[in-house]
Amino acid sequence: MNAFPNEVIDIVGIGASTLDRFIVVDHFPTGREVQEAVSSTTDGGGPVATALATAGKYGSRTVMIDRIGADMVGRYILEDFHKYNVNIEGIQVDADAKSGTATILVKQKTGERAVFFERSTAPEPEFLDDYQGLIENAFIVHINGRHRHLMRTAIDIARQSGTIISLDGGAQRYDNDMRPITESSHVVIVARDYAEKYTGTTDLEEACRIIHDRGALIAGVTDGANGSYFVWPDGTSYRCEPFSQATVVDTTGAGDSFHGAFLYMLTKTLCKIADGTNTPTMNETSQSLNAIDLLHSCAHEDLEKAATFASAVAALNTQGIGGRSPLPSLEDIKALIG
Repeated sequence: MNAFPNEVIDIVGIGASTLDRFIVVDHFPTGREVQEAVSSTTDGGGPVATALATAGKYGSRTVMIDRIGADMVGRYILEDFHKYNVNIEGIQVDADAKSGTATILVKQKTGERAVFFERSTAPEPEFLDDYQGLIENAFIVHINGRHRHLMRTAIDIARQSGTIISLDGGAQRYDNDMRPITESSHVVIVARDYAEKYTGTTDLEEACRIIHDRGALIAGVTDGANGSYFVWPDGTSYRCEPFSQATVVDTTGAGDSFHGAFLYMLTKTLCKIADGTNTPTMNETSQSLNAIDLLHSCAHEDLEKAATFASAVAALNTQGIGGRSPLPSLEDIKALIG
């Protein structure tokens, strides 16, 4: 692996990177049935990977940590990261492994989907020496529970160095092993399913409060087209209204793009606080800053803007097929927000 750029990294992601194959169909097949596909396409995938691609598209400096195969799928994964300005120096390539793929059937009329996945045969990435400095000098480490041995090491380093730990708690991803990981994270934004299992309540406002009370500085619960709920570091609650769309083409990656968009806006705010200016970049920012201290200093207005921006990105991302290809331009996002 080559040396990382000698600059501050906004977000380090630890998770699985995949190639997603989308097949648009009139209806899901039942029994022995042959039907002609409406259309098909490919896109990069993986929850953390897509969050980083989203943040990278809008200007964040991101680095992905993963292990993939040295196959055609792996080459596609790396090339797709380049399109979204994601640094791939943290990705280990295994000559004997197959990279992960997913096949996603999407109903043309409703955007409803069925996902079939094949895991990568690559083992969990080794924790390389370069990773420690990378994590120590980043604002945020974004995780979702994959590569747990490496992830726990990263969590320990982040907590010792003051780097913010951001958790994507996706649907059907909660288990008992995730509880201490959730309670070790500073930004915890989870799906309804995860929130209900973790907190034991179906009241999402109450669930958000419980997540905050258990240690999260920013607690969030997303509920798709119903919007999202937040509790900020000082305990203030916030309800983020959804941006309803007349039609939904495909919901794949909507939650992942929400995370990436929120973290992009959050790092912009952290940068402004760190360097005392209104510039959105960190070029002049000291690498010794404690990001967690900066998080406590975020104004409600900036955090609400981050949530609104994320909600707009996720809504617009449902207007095309794929988790990344439909990501909207900044101009389209501003037009929707008004």
